[in-house]
Amino acid sequence: MSTKDQDVKVTTRFTHLKLVGPALILTAIVIAGLAAIPSFGVARLDAESRQRQETLVKRNIAVWTSDLEFALTAWTIWDESIAKLDNTFDFEWADRNIGQSLIGTSRTRFAAILNHDDTLIYSRTADEMKDRAFFVRGPEIIVGDARTLVERVRSEEAKPRPEGIPNPIAFSKVEVVNNDAVLLTASLFQSDFKTSVPRGNRAPILVSAVPIAGSLPEFLGNRFVLDDASVGPLKTVGADRARVEIATRPDGETEVLSWRSPTPAKDLLRQSLPLAVVVTVVLVFGGLFSLRLSRKAISSILESEKQMRHAATHDFLTGLANRSLLAPEFARLSSARPMTVVCIDLDGFKSVNDRHGHAAGDELLQQVATRLQGGCKEDDVVFRLGGDEFAVLMPHISLADAEWHCRRLSSILSQPYLLSAGKVVIGASFGIADVTSGGGETCEEALRRADQALYQAKGTGRGNVVSSTANDLALAVG
Repeated sequence: MSTKDQDVKVTTRFTHLKLVGPALILTAIVIAGLAAIPSFGVARLDAESRQRQETLVKRNIAVWTSDLEFALTAWTIWDESIAKLDNTFDFEWADRNIGQSLIGTSRTRFAAILNHDDTLIYSRTADEMKDRAFFVRGPEIIVGDARTLVERVRSEEAKPRPEGIPNPIAFSKVEVVNNDAVLLTASLFQSDFKTSVPRGNRAPILVSAVPIAGSLPEFLGNRFVLDDASVGPLKTVGADRARVEIATRPDGETEVLSWRSPTPAKDLLRQSLPLAVVVTVVLVFGGLFSLRLSRKAISSILESEKQMRHAATHDFLTGLANRSLLAPEFARLSSARPMTVVCIDLDGFKSVNDRHGHAAGDELLQQVATRLQGGCKEDDVVFRLGGDEFAVLMPHISLADAEWHCRRLSSILSQPYLLSAGKVVIGASFGIADVTSGGGETCEEALRRADQALYQAKGTGRGNVVSSTANDLALAVG
C-alpha cells in the first residue's frame, strides 16, 4: 500500500471516529440516564465540511471562467484584428470575422467592440437571444454593465508587458437580469506577431456575453454536485446554507449561489437519537447500526470532495491537468534533473472551428489530448493550458532527447483525425525549455522560456520544434 493510500485510510478512520464517537456517547448517556449532546464537536465538524465545499466551488467557478476567457484569444490576439478594428475600422470585416464568427462557432451570443476611447463601434446579438431579458435591453446597456470590466482591462493594458505572443487580458463576471444569467467578459484586442500595432497606447476591447444554459441554480448545482442549489440576493439566504458570491445585479444587489450545507455529524446524531432511545437494552446492536450509517456518510462525503477536487484541477473537456497543477507538479519534479518544459500550440485549429463548428473543435481537442497522453512517457505530465495550447513536463530527459520526442509527437499529432463532421488534418508547434541542476529557475520562468521558444517556432513556420536553454536565459538577463 502506498503512503498516499495509507494517509487516506488514516484520515477516513479518524473522520469515522469523529462521526461515530458522539453517537456512542449519546447512547451511553441515555442508558445512564443523562441528557447531554456533544454539540460543540458536531458544529465544528460540520463547519469544516462546509468551508471545504465553499472553497472548492469558488475554485471550480474560477477555473470555468478562466477557460471561457482563454477561448476568446483566437479572436482577440490577432494582428489582423488590430489592422481592421483600430488602424482603419472595417465594419464588414468586423461583422464577418468577429460578430458572425464568434456567434457561429462558440458559445458567445453577444459581441460588441469598443474603440480606443471606449466608444461602442460595433455590436451583434444572436437572433434567438434578442427577446431574452438580458439581451432585449440593447447593446448600449449591456456594454454599460461591462464598464467595470473594461476599466480593469484598461488598467492592466497600461502595465509593461513582456515580448513575444502576449498573454490574454480579460476579466469576467456573471450578470443576472430577471433570472436570465450570462457570463459577461471584456477582452483586449492585441497583436500576436506585431505586423499591425495600435495607433495609440490603447487598443479596442471586445465585450462578449455567454448565456448560462438552463436555469442558473440547475446549471451550477449539477456542475458542482450541490444539494438544493439556488440563486438569490444575499440578504435572503439563511445562515445555515453554504454560499458563494457569483454576481451583482444592475441595481448593485449581490447575488449568491447557495446550497444546503453538508451536516454529516448532525445527521448522524439525528438518526442515532431515536435508535438510542428505543434500543437502550441492545447497546451493541445500536452501536453497529450507527457504525454502518457513519461509514455511508463518510463514503458520500469523500466521494463528493474527490469529484470536486478533480474538477478544480483538471480540464472539463479533455480530463488533462489544468494550469492550477502546473506549479505544484514542476516543484515535485524539479529534483529530477535534467528536465524539460514543453509548450505546444496547434496549427490550423481555428480553421477547423470555423469550418465545422465548436462541437467539432471540442471533439478534436479530446482526440489531441488522447494522442498526447499516448505518445508521452509514463512519467511525463500533460496539461491543457486553455484553448488549443498544451504543455508537458518531461523529467529524466536531456534536451536533445526531448527534441526527438517532440518531433515524434509532432508526427503523431499531424496524422488525420476522424471527427463526426469528417476527416481533418492539423499540425502542432513546439517550444522547449531545459531545466538545469542548481539553476534555481522557477516554474514561471521556465514556462516563459518555453513560450518564447514556441513563439519563435510559430513565427518561422508551422510544425517546428524550437529549444531554449538555461544559457539563453542567462544571456538575456546579462
